[in-house]
Amino acid sequence: MSESIGEEEVAALAHAARLFGDLLLFELDADGLARLQAPELRAALEGLGVEVPGFDATTPEGARSLEELAAAFYAALLSPTGGAPPIASLWLEGRYEGEAAARVADLAALAGIDFDGVAARSAPIDHLGSILILWAEAAGRAPEVADVLASDHLAWAGRPLARIAAGDGFYASLAAATRELVEALAATRLSGAT
Repeated sequence: MSESIGEEEVAALAHAARLFGDLLLFELDADGLARLQAPELRAALEGLGVEVPGFDATTPEGARSLEELAAAFYAALLSPTGGAPPIASLWLEGRYEGEAAARVADLAALAGIDFDGVAARSAPIDHLGSILILWAEAAGRAPEVADVLASDHLAWAGRPLARIAAGDGFYASLAAATRELVEALAATRLSGAT
């Protein structure tokens, strides 16, 4: 079932998709952690079930905790030992740069989105974090493209998110919340939203 939503809801979903996309693509540094710990964002994330780390990264103990968080990021989102990273081509085709990546790249081009300008570093365009960021960008520019991204390019994400959510800590809670976001995106249509 799909439902059309209004501008405020679209903006809220786009903000969440961009934030979660960034968190799935890039490990937290001290500045990023401080942003998450800001009272308003912390409350919003905790309301979604995301366990925001509470340590102070500027202390020696906090620096060690930040290193542990980086290791958790690697284990959850980059290491193939627990299962493939959340990249569509890997989950659907067993290889990088597969047909899923080509289709997402075509959708980005159709929406007029320069992927290199949207997502930093060399993240694959079909990484879940990249797709969420592309959805957020397309939501304002090309709602039809955002709808196709949500309906055709996020269904695979349930498996890697379930694997990550089965763990504990920040990334497990982020994966569970991202799973809910993915389900919300799949249930909405922006085409015709007011």
